[in-house]
Amino acid sequence: MRKTFTNIIYNGLYQLVILILPIITVPYISVHLGKEAIGINAYVNAIPVFLSVIILFGMNQFGARTIAQSEPEDLAKKLGQLWLIQLVVGLITVGLFVIAVLTTLPYKGYFLLEVPFLLGYILDVSWFFIGRGEIKRVVLRNTVIKLAILASIFIFVHQPSDLWIYLLINSVTYLANIIFWFDLPHFVDMKAVWHQLRWNKTYFMGALSITLPSIAVQFYISFDQTIVGMLAGNVQLAYYQQSQLMVRSIITMVGSISTILMPKMAQMLTAENGQAEVVKMMRSVLDYSLLIGAYFTAAFMVNADKFVVWFWTKSFAAMGPVLWISALIIAIVSYGSVYANQYTLSRGLFRRYAMPFYVGAIVSVSLNLLVVGRYQAIGAAVVILLTELIVCILRVWVVRTELPLGEFFANQWKTVVAAVVTVGLMAVIPLNFGSLFVQLVLQTIVLTIIYGVVLLVLREQSLRSLLGRLTKRFA
Repeated sequence: MRKTFTNIIYNGLYQLVILILPIITVPYISVHLGKEAIGINAYVNAIPVFLSVIILFGMNQFGARTIAQSEPEDLAKKLGQLWLIQLVVGLITVGLFVIAVLTTLPYKGYFLLEVPFLLGYILDVSWFFIGRGEIKRVVLRNTVIKLAILASIFIFVHQPSDLWIYLLINSVTYLANIIFWFDLPHFVDMKAVWHQLRWNKTYFMGALSITLPSIAVQFYISFDQTIVGMLAGNVQLAYYQQSQLMVRSIITMVGSISTILMPKMAQMLTAENGQAEVVKMMRSVLDYSLLIGAYFTAAFMVNADKFVVWFWTKSFAAMGPVLWISALIIAIVSYGSVYANQYTLSRGLFRRYAMPFYVGAIVSVSLNLLVVGRYQAIGAAVVILLTELIVCILRVWVVRTELPLGEFFANQWKTVVAAVVTVGLMAVIPLNFGSLFVQLVLQTIVLTIIYGVVLLVLREQSLRSLLGRLTKRFA
């Protein structure tokens, strides 16, 4: 358990890096590239991001889970068989992508710059280290990549015509995934791995069962950007993509604990009385995920209009309502992901895991085609909100017979009420003096106080528990 706590600390620090870097880079890119170039970047990135999910082929979930449940003597065999699937699928995907670029897609030069990005995903075996609980190695590698991207952007990107440089920087740095291969000999005999590069149909079908819903997810968190770009233009795509980038970075931070705990829960389920321990952990993680997710939702909704102007400049002012609507998905996704990533995956319930994503893909594509042309970025934001709400409800519904949902909800409604009250009160509290930055700081301080007070008045358990621990530690 000590190692799990250490992993959470390392991952928490990395998520802090992920949160801070956009705060540094996005304003710079907004000024130096402009809305049109940002829109083109979003359009070009959408397809490679979609394909990267196919290349990984569910290994971040299925591969990590398989490695987590493996005995040390079986690691080389399982690593070889799992990565061979990733290699074959990856090479086929990259080949088809290049053919599509050369024959049908616009922005051919920009799209070809994404090939190193896709090759980097073929080399990505971070899932092996996640399965072994070696989160530190994954965090350090990812941090180096992020910092290299940051430094390169400031050095080489200065004007809209540097868009190709920006794309190349973000693409080439993913080849750093090769670093993982230098760490592998510390855990497995690499000669044995190469000898075990054999096709395993059972693993392929298991990984496919994870990949299909992951592809469905991309239809409403990546491919939807392609639809917005096609139907509403690059500027509206910039509004939508940038708001999603911001809220998804928060979601990643809040949900990062699930990535660490899923292999741990998979191991717990094999032990005696494992289900009871899993339920106990689920209750705790759900409470804290909702507590943090609802706070960030309230914060972005309260600050949306001012934050957009301060963060992206006045030229992005029209993006305010888009960010306000998008903020709602932070709490929704953070909460629902716990059911999916921690419970259904750790239990190997792949069909239940997949079903909500298929429904979400159908809803997203259908509604986007209907509303984006008329309502543009705001319409797309409403569609992703409805999609994520439906997916969340389905994630809870598929495990209704296995988890004590009534016990969970008995405390969690208080968090929802606290967030609603906070947004409502902040709407009538005027804080329009001083600079824009000062206004944002004051609003955030006031909303934090309101949120905390309402939670304490309602006697919300997770916050009271956290405050109790802090009081004992510093007493």
